[in-house]
Amino acid sequence: MRYKIENALRHFKYAGLTNFLCLIALAFFILILTTFLFNNSSVYKELENKESTPPLLAFLNDTVVEDDARLFANQIQKNHKILYIHYISKQENFKRYEKQFGRLGRWIKDSFSGSNPFPASLEIYVEPSGVSRTSLEKIAYEIESYDKVDDVKLTGHGVISDIVRQTNRITIACIILSGLITLFVIRAAVLKTGRIRVTEIQLLNLIGATRGYLRTPFIIHGMFLGIFGNIIGVFSFYILYCIFTSQLGVLEFIPAYQILGVIVSGGFIGIISGILAQRKCLRLI
Repeated sequence: MRYKIENALRHFKYAGLTNFLCLIALAFFILILTTFLFNNSSVYKELENKESTPPLLAFLNDTVVEDDARLFANQIQKNHKILYIHYISKQENFKRYEKQFGRLGRWIKDSFSGSNPFPASLEIYVEPSGVSRTSLEKIAYEIESYDKVDDVKLTGHGVISDIVRQTNRITIACIILSGLITLFVIRAAVLKTGRIRVTEIQLLNLIGATRGYLRTPFIIHGMFLGIFGNIIGVFSFYILYCIFTSQLGVLEFIPAYQILGVIVSGGFIGIISGILAQRKCLRLI
């Protein structure tokens, strides 16, 4: 084991500037990747915050009594995309707005003493698969065509769901691209170091060194670059996050499992890169 460690350290000694440039390149690409992960995580949190609000609000006209409103809700709920509908009476809406606007709500209550300016409404929840801006607009148009409905309001679920889908695609593409770039950069750095040591590796091969002994420096070198390059990239993003945290408001940093995943995947890709570089280097012998 001591000889393997010495062999690996000797491999690092030859890397020098190559290691530094490789770490800088990896940190830059991981910085971009963590930016996309942060954006994706923030959009998901925004969608989670929206889950407590209905995607659609249908405001009923004043001629519709509660029994008719509930029958109408059962009628439109037959639409296979609608999950369920919650009826909100005029009195409940009045209390909600009074509580929401505080002092202004009390002023409204005093101004409309003896009458209620707020209409009854239906909170319409749809299947998650049906939450997109286009599908919600279609459902809203169908509901608004009924005489009992004065207006239908979209609360923003569709837009956020569309953004989530787009950020998912972009983030997945960025993960794949970052993985391939990391593989290429680490392999190139480890292979360059191996070419510098090619004479020494030839000598070790001639005196009977095992493939495992020759492969160990390449694997350790690749793993080192992958792990520390990713750590530097994540740490750089954290510094930027701390600098601009006042502009970002209440947005939280990326979850710990994503950070761990980035670092571990860097080490795994580094191991693969080291093996590929070792195989390429042995062909030169």
